[in-house]
Amino acid sequence: MLAYLSKMVPMLCLLLVMQACNTDKTETPVLDTEIEKEYELDLWENLSNQTRAFQIRANTIKSQDCLNYFIESSITRKGNNIEINLGKPQIPSVCERGIGTAKSSLDLGAISNGVYPCTIKLGQIVPSTGRLVVSNGSFFLSMPTPIGFRVLHNTLLRIPDNTIWGYIGYDAVAQPAVVQFFNDLANISQTNDLPKGYYGYFNLLENGSIELGNAQGSTDRPIQPIVRRFTANENDLEKLIQTYRDKYGQSILIRLRNTAGKEY
Repeated sequence: MLAYLSKMVPMLCLLLVMQACNTDKTETPVLDTEIEKEYELDLWENLSNQTRAFQIRANTIKSQDCLNYFIESSITRKGNNIEINLGKPQIPSVCERGIGTAKSSLDLGAISNGVYPCTIKLGQIVPSTGRLVVSNGSFFLSMPTPIGFRVLHNTLLRIPDNTIWGYIGYDAVAQPAVVQFFNDLANISQTNDLPKGYYGYFNLLENGSIELGNAQGSTDRPIQPIVRRFTANENDLEKLIQTYRDKYGQSILIRLRNTAGKEY
């Protein structure tokens, strides 16, 4: 009997130690590639005031009950290493009525060509690792095993200088004016034979059509997208647009911008 107890005591002690360990409240990171996706990430190059700034934009997949929810987030860079931390959606102090996703813009500014190891952390989920590749023509984000998020476009093509883009919206009665506007615009600009792909502000599809992000949502009229190369005198473009606005008033809506951040 004593021999039996002498064998059992160490085992009981071990069980007590294990139980004590199990009472530890420290959370350990979760590794589960099938975990529900909470966030969407997308690549963006902000063009304003003659500058280009690279951003990674994040939003929740689920909608929130205010338009101005935001994601508590941060982005840091140490040497070539980039670390992104995404927290929970935060309730705004004053709610802008409406339904929308929580958002965050993570700004890396002007970033040189190169390869940047990238880590993305979501709370207690094991970090996802990958790399950001920057070249003269594009940004490429490779995240082989994204946990808790998805990347909408892993390649962002850079819009070349001297590009104008936007749209003309119109009422049905003004359709002949739209045709004439494109003819007049062609006299002072050139076709822009860009590679097909995602440019942030617009998307050039394989079938030759142009998607303009949220442009269609800003007007209930039909729109004709515009992507052109423009190297002429800027006054000529401004004069052309103003001429059509003066002549056709509210029956047309022209919205253009350029790579220097100017909106017409």
